[in-house]
Amino acid sequence: MKSCLLLLALAVLTNGLDQEFIDEFMEKIQDIGAACAEETNASSDDIAELVSRQIPPSTHEGKCMLFCIQRNFNVMKPDGGINRAGAMVALKPLQKADPQLYQKVLKIFVTCGMRVKPVADPCDTATALTACGKTEAEAMGLDESLLA
Repeated sequence: MKSCLLLLALAVLTNGLDQEFIDEFMEKIQDIGAACAEETNASSDDIAELVSRQIPPSTHEGKCMLFCIQRNFNVMKPDGGINRAGAMVALKPLQKADPQLYQKVLKIFVTCGMRVKPVADPCDTATALTACGKTEAEAMGLDESLLA
């Protein structure tokens, strides 16, 4: 999950959030990740790049993993557009679990949602959102372990 969702995924592991929240979120990420790997024909190397936070991924399949994950969390629309309303819904559980982290992730999403313009290939749009999210997180001084 490389844009805000990946940031969020890593954040839940390192921020002392409620264990039930972490368990539910990680289960959802694992399920979506497995389905997206199959859908995009991502190789183990593609997945390893994402896990190691290599942005942009070196293959189209890796980029499409990002799109698939963002689409499944309703951050992106099936046509490749940015789903601002869907992203707000996706972030709601974090708002309850950690309001301060929620505000940071929300700011990153708003900034990147305004900065990144959809292009013909939704996989490239997802990659641009992810790269923007990583850059913004670094600029905010978020711990490297939180970066997507």
